[in-house]
Amino acid sequence: MKQSILLLIGILGFFALSAQETVVIYAINDPHGSIDNFPRLKKLIDNDRAQNSKVFFVSAGDLFSGNPIVDYHENKGFPMIDLLNDCGLDISVIGNHEFDYGQEVLNARIEQAQFPFVCDNVSGASGALETVNGFELITKDGFTIAFVGVVETGSPGLHPLTHPKKVQGLTFTEGLDSFQNYENLKTDNGADLLVALTHYGSYKDRKILENYSFVDLVIGGHTDQEYGYFYENGYMLMSGKYLEKVSKTTLTVTNNAITDFNFELIDLSDTTMEFDQTVKTKVDNYNNQPEFYTVIGESEIPHSGNETACLYTDALQTITGADFVIQNMGGIRANLDEGDITPFDVYSIDPFGNSLDTFEMTITELRTFLNAFRSSFSYSTTLEISKDQNQILQFSKDGITLEDTDVVNFSLNDYISNVYKDYFPEPSFTYEKTTAEYIIEYIRDIHQGAINYENCNQRESTLSTTQKRAILKLHFQSPVGEFISLDTELLGTLTLYDIHGKLVLSTKDEAQTYVGFLSPGMYFVQLSIGSELYTGKLLKK
Repeated sequence: MKQSILLLIGILGFFALSAQETVVIYAINDPHGSIDNFPRLKKLIDNDRAQNSKVFFVSAGDLFSGNPIVDYHENKGFPMIDLLNDCGLDISVIGNHEFDYGQEVLNARIEQAQFPFVCDNVSGASGALETVNGFELITKDGFTIAFVGVVETGSPGLHPLTHPKKVQGLTFTEGLDSFQNYENLKTDNGADLLVALTHYGSYKDRKILENYSFVDLVIGGHTDQEYGYFYENGYMLMSGKYLEKVSKTTLTVTNNAITDFNFELIDLSDTTMEFDQTVKTKVDNYNNQPEFYTVIGESEIPHSGNETACLYTDALQTITGADFVIQNMGGIRANLDEGDITPFDVYSIDPFGNSLDTFEMTITELRTFLNAFRSSFSYSTTLEISKDQNQILQFSKDGITLEDTDVVNFSLNDYISNVYKDYFPEPSFTYEKTTAEYIIEYIRDIHQGAINYENCNQRESTLSTTQKRAILKLHFQSPVGEFISLDTELLGTLTLYDIHGKLVLSTKDEAQTYVGFLSPGMYFVQLSIGSELYTGKLLKK
């Protein structure tokens, strides 16, 4: 009898130690103020929560900047917080664009959120931002996930990619270093999983898994990609952008380790999906802003990114009368569509509320800045620009070569001049309106006729009249293994399709794209760089 009892206890102990849990994690990243799909998102998650007590809903950052309805609300950004509260968001990492409205506004939004924010690699804040922790424990029906958050620091000075004025007083550290402090986080807190919830980018997310074997899963944002796969000692996923899709990851967890991983992307634009009527009414009310939809002009064609940027810099060059105007391509957030143009369109193209400055700069100062500026940009200029035999930029005006000490007027948004402040003197003139407001003024009051910038390409690669841009021929002469690598000069949107035409991967501005999760075989490749599209084939070994 005693032996039977001991045997029974052993059997029960074995099953207790081997207990499996099924956990569901819904994740979004980089919604940038997009609100139209919230009614379907809420219904989707609510339906799953009714069936499973361990459903988590998380955000990998960049809730703000991109939708005028949200960005120009009387309480900037509040519609996103309100709707995420309605959907029962469990946690969000702070993204770089969370700082775009300034720290005072961010503090107000943190206070209104019914979910915690997390970010380990920021310090020096006051208010609600000061209370944001490096990690948070979220428990559902006895199952606990420890979420550690970090934000990218890709701007000079180890700052996130936001206006430098918006992060004054804050100190940021390298996010990868944060995780060395969390090796015992699971055991110390009785957590079942450790999840890195990052706004860091896919390349950096891979580095987390390469360096820290105790991280079970990385849920990432910032690079707007769509993937979910096993890598090194854990798993990683990202869910696209603009609330177009939500990822649903179903995990089997055995003894505090992931033993099965099922990732799927759900298209929230599917009009056949059920939706929550209360949230739909709220979204409709937020969208009811007729002042954003007044027609101010007409676009004859659907404009590409390069073509939209031409309009942007031409407008500011006309407004300022400057000799030279540039705009960083990362600040062009949407393309100008064909048809009526409204303020909503312009604010979607330029959502950041940047100011406009003019600088009087010598040719030497201008040349030094252009050589140091690493971002891709569009330009408009009255100057003739070339390179001499030593590949040094030379500037002429009205056919006369300018000397190094000659002065020209250079205009640009104050985001660039603040990031690269060491290269600029004090502005000779600061304009009272934002760059977006001046573009609206140009389209509405100055430009004659419809907008048409077909085939316009005023990019840094065409800046010099003696510089010939190499034609990219996308080809792979040998089978590709774990990664696709591209030269930094050729970054764009890379998409892969299988032999049946199904989209299997999409990345943006990635020098290295992980393809280790793809099955061996032939794939069709498209690489879009501005308005240019290149195609080819890829053999995955």
